[in-house]
Amino acid sequence: MDRDLDNLRRRPFYFPLLIPVFVLLVLVAAAAWLFDARATTVVVVVRSAETERSADPDPPLSLEGRERAARLARMLAQARPVRGIDAIFASEFRRAHQTVLPISEVLALPLNVVPAATWSDLPRKIRREHRGEYVLVAGNATLVPPLIEALSGERVSLREDEYDAMFVVFVPQISKAKVVRIKY
Repeated sequence: MDRDLDNLRRRPFYFPLLIPVFVLLVLVAAAAWLFDARATTVVVVVRSAETERSADPDPPLSLEGRERAARLARMLAQARPVRGIDAIFASEFRRAHQTVLPISEVLALPLNVVPAATWSDLPRKIRREHRGEYVLVAGNATLVPPLIEALSGERVSLREDEYDAMFVVFVPQISKAKVVRIKY
């Protein structure tokens, strides 16, 4: 019987050591979550608005398209985050420029033109140079889905007559990217 008591006394009591380890793990997890939330890049992707019907390969926006561009500018100016939009990118087409030009003027931000030949480099550029920022991108129906897929890994589709689609892509540093589709 004394022998059993000796064995009990010699066994260390590990529970008090587990509490600080558990607290440390919780603090590390909270710090990682905070870092991920602060370093999340938010990319708003829109398709260029309605264009005039013409034989021109790069037609300007129609009246409906100009109204949609103005609506986009009002919406983003009113719902802007604390810092606002940090960068604006548009494809080389006139209709894409004209779609984001009103918000560019309201926020006094330069419009960065991305040629179609280098469009596939845009996701990498956004991740590298605009980490943790808010970015607006406008392109046509063939350029928008590959951009969203490159940023998030999620496939989206656009119909030829779908001009009111807006995609908000959340690109965190650690966790999985998310896409929200909105109509405006």
